[in-house]
Amino acid sequence: MSEQHTLDGVNRIEYRPGLVGRFARILIPFLQRTLPSGLYRVTYDALYNGYKWTLRQSYLLRYAAAHVVGSREDKLRTSLTRKLLPYSMGGKKALENAFELTAKAERNNIPGSLVECGVAEGGTAAMIALTSRELGKTVRPKWFFDSYEGLPEPTAEDYEGGKVGNFIRPLPKGACLGTIEQVGELMFDTLKFPKDEVTLVKGWFQDTVPVKRDVVGQIAVLRLDGDWYESTKVPLENFYDNVSPGGYVIIDDYATCFGSRKAVDEFFAERNIKAPLFEDGRGGVWFEKPSL
Repeated sequence: MSEQHTLDGVNRIEYRPGLVGRFARILIPFLQRTLPSGLYRVTYDALYNGYKWTLRQSYLLRYAAAHVVGSREDKLRTSLTRKLLPYSMGGKKALENAFELTAKAERNNIPGSLVECGVAEGGTAAMIALTSRELGKTVRPKWFFDSYEGLPEPTAEDYEGGKVGNFIRPLPKGACLGTIEQVGELMFDTLKFPKDEVTLVKGWFQDTVPVKRDVVGQIAVLRLDGDWYESTKVPLENFYDNVSPGGYVIIDDYATCFGSRKAVDEFFAERNIKAPLFEDGRGGVWFEKPSL
């Protein structure tokens, strides 16, 4: 069950990593300080890939249990999560959250497209697309925005006390990289989506999102995973009005990146939005757009 919060400062959402996450917060900065840059990169990649492999293996028990006693949606959720873990930087909780909200949108017949801003390697975008394909009654347009060059530099709006967040691994310029070729291969070659159904939009959000706002039109699920202030605020300002009443908005970095939280809190205040925020269990939040 997701925990409900408001933006009144009383129930402030905080990121609470597990034991592995707390250890990684110590180990990764230590390796970055002590190893030559080339060796650090090789070591980090090996550790990260090993961690993702371990996550996938550890998910086998949940996968097996769902296929023995679970509902159709339980089986689908665990099957898709295990399939997509190699493509996800957010892990199983981000994937399961994307599944649950897309499934809710399909059950509730919320009209509109499926949109993600901040695609990285494509795991959660693929989860949204596959869930809709499996559970939806109609084919929805899917729009996936990213620089496809990794993260930009943070701006002054992202800093608090000289830090930009409470995340586990460093996020330098170019981090969270998934190229448009990699994501295209996943969507079109591996998952066999038609190219007229999935649109990959390359470029910085301030250059692409305003231009595509009217073309995208109505939105059922909007997932924001841009980490920084501008990368969160620009999609909110341009796409929120497109979200159907009863549709869902996911902010992946709310409790981990100071700028992302600031952008959301400002936007809620500016628009007088009273929707409660629900935690995804790993530092992200989501909310349902209030009905008119």
